[in-house]
Amino acid sequence: MVTKRHLGLFLLSVALALIIGILAVDWMGIGEWGGFGPLQRIGVGTGAVLAVVALILIRLGDRPA
Repeated sequence: MVTKRHLGLFLLSVALALIIGILAVDWMGIGEWGGFGPLQRIGVGTGAVLAVVALILIRLGDRPA
């Protein structure tokens, strides 16, 4: 059975992969323009919100999802 903790850990891993991926793309300089663009800000913000939701789910423990 999937618990809220399992779901939270999965969402946290997705959020961290999203944030690290966006930062890696910026670091490698992929794209036409330099700098941190608005879509990258939206992506990092989305990843941060997803990480907060994941941490809340992890704290809820072993209740069924």
